[in-house]
Amino acid sequence: MNEQTSEKRPPRHWVRFALVSIVALLVIGTGMVLLPRDSGQPAAVPFSETARSGAFNDALALRDSASSLAAAPSSGIGAGTWTGSVTLLTTHARALLSPVASGTPSPVSSSARAPEPTASSFITDLAASGRKRLEDAKQADAGTARLLAAVGIAQVLDAERLASLLKLPVPSAGPDRKATTSGQARTSCPSVSPTPEPTAATTDAALAAAVRSEHQAVYVHQVALKRLDAAAAVTAAKALTTHERLLEQAESLTRLNCGDVPNREAGYSLSTQFAGDPAAALGTLERESLPVFGDLVALSTGPTREWAVETLLAAARRAAAWGSAQTSLPGLKLDDGDLPQLLSPASSRG
Repeated sequence: MNEQTSEKRPPRHWVRFALVSIVALLVIGTGMVLLPRDSGQPAAVPFSETARSGAFNDALALRDSASSLAAAPSSGIGAGTWTGSVTLLTTHARALLSPVASGTPSPVSSSARAPEPTASSFITDLAASGRKRLEDAKQADAGTARLLAAVGIAQVLDAERLASLLKLPVPSAGPDRKATTSGQARTSCPSVSPTPEPTAATTDAALAAAVRSEHQAVYVHQVALKRLDAAAAVTAAKALTTHERLLEQAESLTRLNCGDVPNREAGYSLSTQFAGDPAAALGTLERESLPVFGDLVALSTGPTREWAVETLLAAARRAAAWGSAQTSLPGLKLDDGDLPQLLSPASSRG
């Protein structure tokens, strides 16, 4: 009986061969599932990177145009008219270099030679670039949004400066949209702290800082009205009305974001500059408010960020109107010396 059974049983080496074959088939089958064939399509580039790269390439192209205008100035237009724009756009290109690129610029999408710029075409292109950066800032990631907003505002203001200097039409800034905070649905805000710390990097903390900034602006403008000459007082009165409206909007947005509205202070200390030159002090006040709204751009989304971007632009315009010194990147506390250097013009096109 045992002999008959052993005759029907397959040899042991065939059993081992069958097991190895089954395992091999499982490995091959699993590998085919886990490693699908490459579709050949490149991975989607994040919007923020696309927006940054586009801003960088535009800054380089505009810098080339400004350099051309400076090298061959038109009749009655000195080269010095354009040097400020060249410096500004160089700073923007340096700031927009990708952190992972180790100083290597992104490639320009087209190698076609651009037509020779004119003063009018340059101003138009500069303003259009600025507006594009502001629109992209409303959708980009936090840090990129703040950078794009700063670049866009500086370019819009420089286009307006040049248009005024050269007696050319001021480029259209698009519709003057005022933030609408009433009637918006209240959303859930589980991450909002009930009492935001002034230095906390949260939306409610940034909104609280914006509210406090507008509290101070209203107070200082009220005091300044009694010390300014007639012409400056008219400008300050209009600015006061604007700040009162901005304060209401900032408080409303704070509530919509489920934050606590800071209480108003009884008063604010005035700078030593205020006594000697209240108009210049108002310009300084506006300039010092820019990082507050820059933070809010980075730390907010949706309608709150749109309001922050538009308010940042308006504050930079008011600062310029009072004669306050402009920065290359409004809303950013950044030392130009810390920015990476560009490659030589011959190789900056990748």
